[in-house]
Amino acid sequence: MKINDSTPLIPSGKEPGRVDVAQKPPLPAAADPKAAALKGPAVSLDISLTAKLAEIKEELKTDKTATDKLLLDKIRAKIDSGEFEIDYQKIANGMLGDTIAALGSKVRSK
Repeated sequence: MKINDSTPLIPSGKEPGRVDVAQKPPLPAAADPKAAALKGPAVSLDISLTAKLAEIKEELKTDKTATDKLLLDKIRAKIDSGEFEIDYQKIANGMLGDTIAALGSKVRSK
């Protein structure tokens, strides 16, 4: 008796405990919540929100520049009129604070 090696001895799907994947019907979306979740886009971008954020950032840059310019103009006007006063104590405290911070970071880095 001659046996053909290319044909399976047990027909697919007939073996106990096995199911042929090609014959298996797809699961409905309600039965598999993970599959339903994966059908949508991987990333959801709200373009209008992104555009608004970019617009606000641009406004902040513009406002900061305008605010700095106004502050500089006020200081220049006080200097020109002779009304500008130097707060030596505030400058000394700032310098001392910067020095302490620099020394503290130098000690921590060793």
